[in-house]
Amino acid sequence: MRHNFICIAKEVIPTKIKGNTAKIKALLEEGTLNPSPGKVRDPKFQENEFFDPRDLVQVKYEMLRRVSVEKASVTEATEKYGVSRPTYYQTKASFDKDGLVGLVPRQRGPHGPHKLQGEALAFVQQQLVAGQPVRARELAKLIRQKFAVEIHPRTIERAVAGKKTSR
Repeated sequence: MRHNFICIAKEVIPTKIKGNTAKIKALLEEGTLNPSPGKVRDPKFQENEFFDPRDLVQVKYEMLRRVSVEKASVTEATEKYGVSRPTYYQTKASFDKDGLVGLVPRQRGPHGPHKLQGEALAFVQQQLVAGQPVRARELAKLIRQKFAVEIHPRTIERAVAGKKTSR
């Protein structure tokens, strides 16, 4: 079987996977687009339409399956799937802990409010007056004076609205 190849973002990948922009868009939105699909050298990802090297969750799952079911060595699997050994062990630990959901990359950075919580959040809630707009800039100054913590007014607005305070 003869394969044609293209170069995308300095990666050589089979032409069979270059299309389907809807899938690429979905993978991007979910944060599961493999940044290095050209590093995946497992033959099934090159020869079978079902296996997509752009799908990071599928690549990670197949790598784990290769070691646990097919009894491949970790070194062999990491070479075939284009990841480092530490990445393999982190992936395995995440999968063992959370199952398939553990294979989905987590957003980096804080996962929720880390400055506006506890006493500072209670202080903000005490300052609110029902039916009146939130005075976020004024509250930010009061928090800085009382707690010596720098909080952006938008963080206060999000907390009051009950929305996530991290980006």
